[in-house]
Amino acid sequence: MMGVGGGATMDDVQHRQFEDFARARRPGLLRVARRLCAGGGTDPEDLVQETLERAYRHFDRLVGENAGAVSVWLSTTLSNRFLDHCRRRRTEVLGAPALRVVQGDATGEPVPVERWEQVTRDDFLRAIDQLRPTHLRDAYRLHASGLRYRAIAQQLRAPEGTVGRWLSEARQALRELLTPGETPREGRAGS
Repeated sequence: MMGVGGGATMDDVQHRQFEDFARARRPGLLRVARRLCAGGGTDPEDLVQETLERAYRHFDRLVGENAGAVSVWLSTTLSNRFLDHCRRRRTEVLGAPALRVVQGDATGEPVPVERWEQVTRDDFLRAIDQLRPTHLRDAYRLHASGLRYRAIAQQLRAPEGTVGRWLSEARQALRELLTPGETPREGRAGS
């Protein structure tokens, strides 16, 4: 079989297509990864690289999808990689009792496990799927994929301010779904 484009093989063409794909999506993925990794412990660059490596392995499927589906796939993959890192870090801490002593506060009590460390990837994905009305779920997924309010507003055909409200409601609903019975810190008096 003759090469495509004057000697280039199909693999070369697909590799160049993926490089363009990765170059276009990397900045948005990096923005999301930096937000996720703001607490430290995980390098946002590593998360993006791992996400793009997975995208490369599934590129033949991603090429045929619409931009929204690709964005959701990438953001879900990035979130899953982040949760995997959190679980690995948690396992390392729980597996090394001596570290718990070092992490204790001045009274010698161990530092409590963060709420988000107790949430499994499946719990998180189920909670996103449960967001209602559906515009909350759609807005959250698009925002998690790295889109800004304006782009989300255009895609969902809603004003930017409405998108902001939807995202706030989606985050609140996720908090309630993932940590039932807890009062959010931001709304309490005296906080």
